[in-house]
Amino acid sequence: MLDTLLGVIFEMVLSAVGTFIVKLFSVENAAEIATVIIGLGFIALGFALALWGH
Repeated sequence: MLDTLLGVIFEMVLSAVGTFIVKLFSVENAAEIATVIIGLGFIALGFALALWGH
């Protein structure tokens, strides 16, 4: 249950950051910025899972 809660919080934060960056930059750069955000999200998720497992 805690994993699900943390996952939901992580998704909300990632979505909010993505929306903020898209509004901060232009729409033309949104695809490039979204790729970076998704990549950073996967890195953060992997890091959190690695710490959670130990």
